[in-house]
Amino acid sequence: MESLKELFKFGGEVRKQTAITLNIMGWILFLFLWWLIPTMGWIQETILPSPVKVLACFKTLFIERNLLYNTGYSIVINLGGYLQALLIAVPLGFMVGMTPFFNHLVSKQIEAIRFTPLPATTGIFMAMFGLGFGVKIEFLAFGIFVYLLPAVNQRIKDIETDDHLKALKQTIWTLNASPWQSLKHFYIPSVLSRFSMDVINLVAVSWTYIVIAEMINAQGGMGYMIYMATSRGSHVDQLYAVLLLIIFIGFVQDKLLKLLDKKLFKFKYA
Repeated sequence: MESLKELFKFGGEVRKQTAITLNIMGWILFLFLWWLIPTMGWIQETILPSPVKVLACFKTLFIERNLLYNTGYSIVINLGGYLQALLIAVPLGFMVGMTPFFNHLVSKQIEAIRFTPLPATTGIFMAMFGLGFGVKIEFLAFGIFVYLLPAVNQRIKDIETDDHLKALKQTIWTLNASPWQSLKHFYIPSVLSRFSMDVINLVAVSWTYIVIAEMINAQGGMGYMIYMATSRGSHVDQLYAVLLLIIFIGFVQDKLLKLLDKKLFKFKYA
């Protein structure tokens, strides 16, 4: 174990074992404070229930709220929205970023679309896609798309500010590579290896939008469970339980995407 001086050294580092120990201590401290605050009456349990009550209500969620089905419902929407957004944003982003005509024609509009207040567009999506399961995926896909498309365009621009990538591009041109060869062997791996982190960072955003999407004609999912917990009586413990589950799923999804990133772009971690 490092000395106190090493632990509080500005810009310092600690051993992996020490880092794991501190991480565990942080979670224990978090749970203790969460239990202490409502137990001592500093915040009423109708606002912040104790972690014991929150964990206990998972049994109710399994039996009465069909937790497994609603969790799967939300995961399907999340994956469907992600895949649809990626299938549109990646090729469209390359077309805009690599072609001067489209770049100057629509790049500013693409940057501006990120500021769309998505909750205000729910009525538009219901008018276009109805009130079924599909509208939720379309809404989420659009919410992810508005961030991914500018990200692809920006990663292409980043090539001009990275000395290593600029040198590689010059080498490709020196070898007289065709546009397709340049795209396949340089632009696609260079852009996607950096763009992948933008995709991973959107995990938190996607789960935020899922809650909004599932409240459109609420029929299922964890957003629906949140709606039920907050609209029919005082079930704040169920609300916290669902929020904890969303955080856990998002955390696992983040780790899985990072593992996939290491498999797909090994050169980035060499």
